[in-house]
Amino acid sequence: MKMSKTKKLSTLGVCLAFLYSTSTYQAQEINDSLSMDVTFVGEREMVVKDAIKLQSWPEPRKLDGGNRDFSYKLLSKRLNVTPEWTYIEPIQLKVDAPLARLYRGYIRAGFGMYNTPLLELSLTDLRSREGTWGVQANHFATDMPNNSINNRYRDTRARLWTSRFIGKEKVNVSTHFNNNSIAYYGNPINSEVVSFDNENATENYMSFGSSLEFKSHHRDSTNVNHQVSLDWILLRSASGLVDNNFGGSFEVGKFIGTEKFSFITYYNFDKISIDSDSDSPNIINEGVVGMEPTITTYKGNLTIKAGAGLWVDADNESRDPDNLASQNFYIFPKIDASISLMKDLFIPYLRLDGSLQQNRLQTVLNDNRFYEYKPTFSEDGLKSPLRTTARKNDISLGMRGTITDALSFNFYGRTVKYDDYMFFMNSSSSGGVKFKTFFEDIRINSASGNVNLKIGENFELAIDAELYKFQSDSTNIFWNLPSYRSSIDLSYTLIEKFTISSTTNLVGARTGLSAIAPDSVNTSVTYLEHEDNYAVDLPAYIDMNLSLEYRYNRRTAIWLCINNITNSDYRNWTGYRVQGIQALFGASYSF
Repeated sequence: MKMSKTKKLSTLGVCLAFLYSTSTYQAQEINDSLSMDVTFVGEREMVVKDAIKLQSWPEPRKLDGGNRDFSYKLLSKRLNVTPEWTYIEPIQLKVDAPLARLYRGYIRAGFGMYNTPLLELSLTDLRSREGTWGVQANHFATDMPNNSINNRYRDTRARLWTSRFIGKEKVNVSTHFNNNSIAYYGNPINSEVVSFDNENATENYMSFGSSLEFKSHHRDSTNVNHQVSLDWILLRSASGLVDNNFGGSFEVGKFIGTEKFSFITYYNFDKISIDSDSDSPNIINEGVVGMEPTITTYKGNLTIKAGAGLWVDADNESRDPDNLASQNFYIFPKIDASISLMKDLFIPYLRLDGSLQQNRLQTVLNDNRFYEYKPTFSEDGLKSPLRTTARKNDISLGMRGTITDALSFNFYGRTVKYDDYMFFMNSSSSGGVKFKTFFEDIRINSASGNVNLKIGENFELAIDAELYKFQSDSTNIFWNLPSYRSSIDLSYTLIEKFTISSTTNLVGARTGLSAIAPDSVNTSVTYLEHEDNYAVDLPAYIDMNLSLEYRYNRRTAIWLCINNITNSDYRNWTGYRVQGIQALFGASYSF
């Protein structure tokens, strides 16, 4: 069959159109454009269409992921193991030590040079929270440094106490008995020889008394808490002097929000009977009362306590009548502010305080055991030789803190004004072997510091030092007050059973006031005349003490104490040299 010419042309046009579209598509893929030149040969049918651009995007491939299940079987195989034994030396494990066992009591006894016995006894119950009781007693005696004095120094004490909880109230009751024998072995002329006044070389003081205390223990700080104490002490001397003292305090406090409001009252009344064995003894009454309302606020690391002290001195008969500025009512501002920095690493603080210090027979004997209480007679009647000391404007500025659990410190500066500060001088009426008091207004400025170091359970070190500067408008000599004091306490434990401890005291030079002139020929003491009396130089001294203790077991120990290792014959008071080297050996037992 033959194809006509027209049909052939049509077929040719279709082929050309197909080729055209294919070439156009390829051109679009290459140039991506409709503008191009195309030449056709022969008859053609032209058709214009929009270009179609095929898109080709990547398709994600589905992966066969997820957890696969495995199964396997263990093949049993027996191994023949031959152990090898190695010997290990015994070692000590470091574990927390158990708490020390509580014993009912202990006894400690010893004997040393200068015919010195020592005996201590303590006995308590098992320290139940519901109630507890205890007994304490000790006895100490020694010869005097002066061999010409036959009398001995003796100190015997006994105390019985009990404590019990009654609801939220804790009640403490105690009673005590003391017996002290004092020998006046001093000689202000020459302390190397016996005193020329040996008729009344001994005085004996006996005291007994009781104490009662109530203290509340509420867990809720918003409750009103209180503490009440009542004390009574009777002191009697062999020469017929009787001192009745009644003292105590009352404190109440309550938290309101973050502020604590508190009120404290102090009182102390003293009644001294002269020639108490006679039908008409002479009576001297003294008394001091104080009140201190305060407010304490806590603001984060800052703590501020502010208030005032209101004090009344009822000791009119002992006040200096020539002192026009003397008074019986005092107001002392009180401020105590501190701030904790870096979790108690450093705590700067500021304190302002003041109070009245009652100088009565019992407290004065604690300062100077050779004091003689001799009242004065005047037209107004019998007057006490003692006065109340006013501590004014006591300002302290310092820094304390705890660097580690083993190291703590406290450094501060202090200035305080004293009205009627108490001094001692050798009395001419006793030949200089006893002391009397006199009073001056002074200001004491000091710079002090202490450091405590504890390394583990074996080593402890404490250092304390103070520097003083004194000022006064009435005197330029500050009697028996040193320009510096320092002490070093050291304790070290060896092999868990052997402990070495020492105490070293360093005291600066002082000047004592005496009514008796020393012997400048037969003694090395230097002195100067001071008005109608004598200013005696008291050199600086160092006092070193050493203690050794060996603990045989938890109950039993033996010890050795060596005091005044340097064998120094220094003098605390004019005419009174201390004992030389003193050694005591003893043992203790807990039961």
